[in-house]
Amino acid sequence: MTLRAKLILMALLEIILTVSIVGAVIYRESRKEIETLARDLIRARTEFAYALCERYDEPDHQATAELKDEIRKVRIAADGYIAVIQNAPAEQKGVLVIHPIDEGRNINTPEFPHIQEIIQSIDAAGQSDRYAGYKDFIQTTEARGRQGEKKIGYYMYYKPWDWILLSTAYESDIFGRADAVKGRTIIAIAFIGLAAIFLVTLSIRKMFGPLRQLTELTHKVAEGNLDASIVVESKDEIGALARSFNFMLRSLKQNLRISQEFDIARRMQSEMLPKTAPQIPGLRIEACSLPATEVGGDFYDFLPLDGNRLGIVIGDVSGKGVSGAMVMTGALSAIRFAAEENQTTNEILQRSNRRLVNDIQVNMFVAVFCGILDLEKNVLYYSNAGQTMPMLCRQGRVGFLPQSENGDRFPLGIRPQVKFEQMQIALQPDDLLVFYTDGIVDMVNGAVEPFGFERLQESIKKHANSSLHDLPQRLIADAEAYTGVKDHIDDLTLMVVKVDELNAPLKSESMVSDKAVQDDETPGEVRLSLPSCLGYERMAMDAAAAMARMMGFSAERIEDLRTAVSETCINAIEHGNKLNAASRVDVLIRSNPQALTVQVFDNGPGFASATQAVPQLEKKIRGEDDPRGWGLFLVEKLVDQVEFKTMPKLGHVTTLMMKLA
Repeated sequence: MTLRAKLILMALLEIILTVSIVGAVIYRESRKEIETLARDLIRARTEFAYALCERYDEPDHQATAELKDEIRKVRIAADGYIAVIQNAPAEQKGVLVIHPIDEGRNINTPEFPHIQEIIQSIDAAGQSDRYAGYKDFIQTTEARGRQGEKKIGYYMYYKPWDWILLSTAYESDIFGRADAVKGRTIIAIAFIGLAAIFLVTLSIRKMFGPLRQLTELTHKVAEGNLDASIVVESKDEIGALARSFNFMLRSLKQNLRISQEFDIARRMQSEMLPKTAPQIPGLRIEACSLPATEVGGDFYDFLPLDGNRLGIVIGDVSGKGVSGAMVMTGALSAIRFAAEENQTTNEILQRSNRRLVNDIQVNMFVAVFCGILDLEKNVLYYSNAGQTMPMLCRQGRVGFLPQSENGDRFPLGIRPQVKFEQMQIALQPDDLLVFYTDGIVDMVNGAVEPFGFERLQESIKKHANSSLHDLPQRLIADAEAYTGVKDHIDDLTLMVVKVDELNAPLKSESMVSDKAVQDDETPGEVRLSLPSCLGYERMAMDAAAAMARMMGFSAERIEDLRTAVSETCINAIEHGNKLNAASRVDVLIRSNPQALTVQVFDNGPGFASATQAVPQLEKKIRGEDDPRGWGLFLVEKLVDQVEFKTMPKLGHVTTLMMKLA
């Protein structure tokens, strides 16, 4: 069926339905009104007969022939009449005194149950004068050939003569006019429907002319002709559709060009990342990178160095999409160049930072973890510039690699002068190293609760002995199962390294690697970048609490820490970044064996804590002072140390410290 036929049919059905509903309502209401009038009429006829009886009773005190003739003359509708029934005791009870055809007949029999019910009702009421009521019944005799039809009746008792005055009429006679209205309504609906078909057909035929042109144009576009257009001068919805179609074609051409450019950018970015992992005896390596959009800001690389050394790099640009991809290519180039001239991980990052500070735009930075696998010494050397700390799975235990205590931890591109520290860890057979960006730990479920580091550790522990080739996808699958979605809001990169065997015995002077998995002593570092929207502070609260639990803080101290972190993040979101969703609140959570430190960065101008007056409890309760302003005062009471500082390019930073002892 064509669209034109569908529209005609819909219009016709709508008209018929409307008229039918209106007609049905009119018919129903008219039927109700007629029924009410009919009952009033029957009642009036009965009361008229009662009045006649009273008039003739006054002079003679008996029913005369003239009275009976007067009652016989009364007609109701076509075949309605008034019957008079004797209610005297004994054999006269139920005898018809007045009736069109059956006078003298006793109808107080089971053949006439409605008469028996009327007599019983009057007797039960003590045969009170003017006792009356309605009685509907079915005609049971062959009177006038209308057996089985429904009748409406009204009776009234005339006490002086023991008469029952009963007026009856056939319901079909009463509703005849309503049925006539119903018939005329059906005829009107049919006539209106035919007229509607004619008028709607003409209107739609004219309206569909431009649509035929649009149909022809779509065939041209399907053949690849994006320069086609349609000219429609009408200003109605069809004209608007034609203009929208022309605009769509222009946008399609533009989007096609952009899509082609994205394809080129995606291919270029893909070509910059390693196509395969290096094949090294004793090591197995797998990696994958999933951009959140067409192109992303995550990256990883393998850097063949001199001798038996392999460089490992994993990074995350503060942004995604085209801007993130552009910074990513520059960062990867800078790191590769620096690795050619430097021998240590801290030198590589420092050299890369000096270049990126001048090359990337303000408010963007690159978080990078750089490691060097020394296959001769069986040692991993590494430095971290603001990236999530990798995890080591050893003998069924999973923990963070030890974090630097003396060097800087800023991401690349923020400060021109930074000094990173190179750490090292001795490798053992069956060690599993997991390098990752924050895209996997920041995945959130419907309650905005992140997948987090603890769940990632459990996932690594669960799949540690599975196929290394499938391990990255298994970890991602666990995160997706937790969030319930497969679409990622941030770029996600994973790299796993499995140590199968060593090329040389471990040296005793190497750093004791057990420290890497003692997550109760050094859980490591957590870095979060939160939108400036209230509610996201819970992610920082949960991350700080998780690290505090790992360090062994008491439940009471953990609750104090949660409250302090929440108040600090809310202050940064509301006052620092002014609830600007485009601005981020960065949270850095670090630990050492003595204390846990939380730093909250925002774009605000900062303030001096000494200028903050101590809140007056009584005034706030009485409403004489601003109810807000408790946050900073409360934070200082909950943690051991609070520091406020304004830093160039970083904005304002609030540092909270809670001591373990």
